Amino acid sequence: MSKGKVIALWVVSGLLAMLFLFAGGTKLLMPAQIKPMFVKFGYAAWFATFIGVCETLGGIGLLIPRLAALASACLSVIMVGAVYTVAANHMYNEVATPLVTLVLLIVVCYARLKAARGEVREQAMSQSN
Repeated sequence: MSKGKVIALWVVSGLLAMLFLFAGGTKLLMPAQIKPMFVKFGYAAWFATFIGVCETLGGIGLLIPRLAALASACLSVIMVGAVYTVAANHMYNEVATPLVTLVLLIVVCYARLKAARGEVREQAMSQSN
């Protein structure tokens, strides 16, 4: 992977990590304001805490290269749920944010998996020589 692509991948990963650390931290630090929103959307109140923990751990995972593909895949599942929730509640003007975030997470997942495959090939070739 070229140096420019590596830098772009780190920038996108860093911005996504900040987004999810902020979103997860908000859910964990201000449950009184967040849980009623989850209940309004038809979810159990405890689900806000669960999503907050997942987003926080996923945000940290995005910054660790070996975990970034897994973290972005797991966060993608959360964002699919967010897109569904927003659309199901007829909040179509707000669907762009989770949708763009989902696309960026898929890009990070693909790039990290592709980079990992390249490293495995390089190791295999160096061991065969």
